[in-house]
Amino acid sequence: MTAAMPTTTDYAWADSGTLDDPYCLTLVRGLTPEEFMARVHAETRPQPMRLDANFHDTSYDLRSTGEALFIGAATVPGENWTLAYESNGHLGITAEAMIPVSLGTRVVSHYEGGNGRYRFFWAEDGDVRLDFDPLYAHDRRGSTPDALLDDMVEIGYDLRDDASVEDIDFTFPLIAASFALAERLTGIRVTPDLLADRTFLCGQARVPFPQDR
Repeated sequence: MTAAMPTTTDYAWADSGTLDDPYCLTLVRGLTPEEFMARVHAETRPQPMRLDANFHDTSYDLRSTGEALFIGAATVPGENWTLAYESNGHLGITAEAMIPVSLGTRVVSHYEGGNGRYRFFWAEDGDVRLDFDPLYAHDRRGSTPDALLDDMVEIGYDLRDDASVEDIDFTFPLIAASFALAERLTGIRVTPDLLADRTFLCGQARVPFPQDR
């Protein structure tokens, strides 16, 4: 029996306030957390951390200096994937940072920055395949902007290119949709327990701070 494809229903928890606001979550195939951190040129810390208040506060304190972003990376149990998480960061959706990470592998990231800011990013072997704002899913960039159209339709993204602001359904669970689309690309089901039970190799990386993030 074929397993059902993930939908927003599977990720209702993600739109319920469980995640940090803002957050950025990245999945990378075939790299260890140490290899991932090396590719983003992060200065790692000796002690691992959980995604708790200390992680959150450290992220915000570092971001407030305007010098670097804080990120944690952990192995997904039983899988050949690393999960990276940022609280108040955008490293995972910054092409300049993720294109080198994607060499020889696949990177899938999504982001919610508060105040209606969202991003979904997919890169493969140095090529940005898809990059779009989930709130305006008709406006997609990358070398294969239509590669996931069928999945996006099934998940429920609004793909109309002629919709006015008044037509946009702002109640659509965009965070859950990003999680579902990411799972379709990676096969990794992210759960609250997966995030809460991991200890993360943590560090800080200097990256560009795009004005639209």
